[in-house]
Amino acid sequence: MAKEKTVAIVGRMNVGKSTLFNRLTESQRAITSSWAGTTRDATRAPVIWRGTQFDIMDTGGLDVIDDEQLEERVIAVADKAILESDMILFVVDGPAGLLPQDRELAKRFRKSKTPVILVVNKSDTTSKEQRAQAEFLQMGIEPMICVSAGNGRGTGDLLDIIYERLEATTDAAEVDTRTKVAIVGQPNVGKSSLLNAILGEERVIVADQAHTTRDTNDIPYSYKGREFLLVDTAGIRRKSNVGKRWADKRLGGIEKASVSQAIEAMLRADVVLFVIEAQKRVTAQDKKIADLANDYGKGMILVFNKWDLIEEKTPTTINEFSGYFDQALPYLRWAPMIFTSATGKLRVRETLDMVAQVSENYERQIDPDILYAILGIIRAGYNPRQGGTRKYKKTIVDFKGLEQVGSRPPHFYLRCSKPKDVPSAIPKIIERELRARAEFDGVKIIIEIGT
Repeated sequence: MAKEKTVAIVGRMNVGKSTLFNRLTESQRAITSSWAGTTRDATRAPVIWRGTQFDIMDTGGLDVIDDEQLEERVIAVADKAILESDMILFVVDGPAGLLPQDRELAKRFRKSKTPVILVVNKSDTTSKEQRAQAEFLQMGIEPMICVSAGNGRGTGDLLDIIYERLEATTDAAEVDTRTKVAIVGQPNVGKSSLLNAILGEERVIVADQAHTTRDTNDIPYSYKGREFLLVDTAGIRRKSNVGKRWADKRLGGIEKASVSQAIEAMLRADVVLFVIEAQKRVTAQDKKIADLANDYGKGMILVFNKWDLIEEKTPTTINEFSGYFDQALPYLRWAPMIFTSATGKLRVRETLDMVAQVSENYERQIDPDILYAILGIIRAGYNPRQGGTRKYKKTIVDFKGLEQVGSRPPHFYLRCSKPKDVPSAIPKIIERELRARAEFDGVKIIIEIGT
């Protein structure tokens, strides 16, 4: 599998990076406000443009003049994003003009070999665009494009430039065929023990004290002729607890970094092993972790560890637990479950068998004939007079086509005459038929409706 390209949005504080991120990704994932410094960490979301998928990464504002601690942290986050990205969108504020911070950042980017696009934001009108071009051309960064993230002006052209520049470098890009696996979960659920059990050796420090693992550990591993890259992470704990358990501020900083690394591991992964203690109830924090992995569209396996601590098991115990977890995490019913004991080495290697299968499902391409058959089912079963308001009953939707527009995760596009009038049951029917006709265990299916 080829490594997905990453485009990092970088710039000084309050130039509209998060608004641009939301516009390009059509999301509200990044919090935006008029206050400088609202976005402090890197936020990432996939974008599909002209049939090509890449990731857009928003970063905290870079302000190289201010030496406050927050600024230093934001710079560190953004520098990391620059190093890991395939392209940089250097965002500046058109109406504010060219500031010293912009010049300093331009010097920083020129030292990097990463391609840069200069994006002059807040260019709402032609006159603003003309003034901005005259001022920012002196920076010597090309290409340059004027946009307005607020109203969308020029953002389609920006996506075209991104697409063309990324396509130009595709042939030279390195291909990583390893299946990347992130092992995530709350602290002290046995993630490192599970990793060590898989490897058969003590590669990661394990202790009873929560948060023993503070860095991500990328470990290459071969199993049944397949190459894996296993990533163990520090546990993700509630934000209110991060940095507060110990008084030492330096240790608190390490804890915050661990949370960020765990999230980063999920972003890099093909498949997420979400580890939960089997003997405990699903907590609100477990659900938040599941939400993150689900939002990122990664393949997922639910690993219920410490199964050996469940007493008086019967042949139906696993079914009873499976039923409970299905109810606790209903939106992850597509994710397979496995009940393990890392210390007892119960069903440990089987997790890699499941990962291999889920990875294949993550990449799966569907035969167009299957999609045409599903489209026929939709057309045959569609009755505009069933349900809805009187106005809706008079609305007839023409279903024109169903095609796969992407994978990792599988992404399908239903073309029709009136997308807003499509009954909510239609996407559910499409997903049901897809899962019935192809292997999609452990994979989220995205269904988009448009003209």
